[in-house]
Amino acid sequence: MDLRHPFALLLLLPGLWLVWKRPYRWGIPGSHPASFLARWSAQLLPPAVLLVLVLAAAGPEWRSPVRGMAPVVDFAVVLDGSSSMRALDDGKQSRWDAARSLLSAFIAKRSDDRFALIVFSAHPVTLSPLTADHGRLMRILRGLQIESRDDGTAIGSGLMTAVRRLSESPARSRVILLLTDGAENRGRVHALEAAQEARDHNIRIHTVVLGGQKEALYPLEGGGFAQLRVDNDPETLKKVAALGHGEAFAADDPGGLARSLAAIDKLEKTALPVDPPTEGAPLAGIVLALAGLLASPFLLDLFRKRGRPAPIWLGN
Repeated sequence: MDLRHPFALLLLLPGLWLVWKRPYRWGIPGSHPASFLARWSAQLLPPAVLLVLVLAAAGPEWRSPVRGMAPVVDFAVVLDGSSSMRALDDGKQSRWDAARSLLSAFIAKRSDDRFALIVFSAHPVTLSPLTADHGRLMRILRGLQIESRDDGTAIGSGLMTAVRRLSESPARSRVILLLTDGAENRGRVHALEAAQEARDHNIRIHTVVLGGQKEALYPLEGGGFAQLRVDNDPETLKKVAALGHGEAFAADDPGGLARSLAAIDKLEKTALPVDPPTEGAPLAGIVLALAGLLASPFLLDLFRKRGRPAPIWLGN
């Protein structure tokens, strides 16, 4: 048993004080309710309903262990986050959106594999270390935006960060998946140097070139579009993939990128611990049903009171 929002329990303190100070009054009798059952239920049922409602707001989950070991491949995704990824090759979807959606589909198909996520422009940023928590990875990808303040394409730096993330992994198959639409123009490490480092650690590198040599639509800040051609460097990416015992792909459209990712899907796997160690089943619905059951006497009583005058003592 676990709570997704434990701080919601703090609502109990003021709530219990209020319902205990003002107990519920059953019906509208001619005198104060005097039976033991009426006094007991009027004093204790409202705090019980409040307790169950606050517990539902705290997001209770029943956590059960998942498999301890699973055959996995470790991936480091290196995604180009430079401003040129805003370009629209098909006039509808940007390279950035196409790459994110297809990466999400690729991750979803590899349920046990672990992924690290690195985004680079002028500098690389690790958004997630190696993890099998695919839900978290999907949320990161969905919320990821391109930052243009420090623009550029530091492919070598991004690759070197990925090598560091995978170098200590015990998996037999470790793969860097590089997606970029440009040529290297920033960073202190050249892409071929990083590829040699990956080769020394027996890490494969697959490269995917987004876009092509043709012009694409690029959104302008004030609105509208301009024709833009981004110079990419497919020859260097082929050398990077060759050094990393991988393959280089050209994806001129989202369908081509999907085919490129599918070609990576045949690698030797290693039995490794799968994280997270537990998975949660939400219990809020059951708890809310219990709250409704406890509150049903109040609802029946309120329905019975409709149209009946309040006694004089009720204002005392």
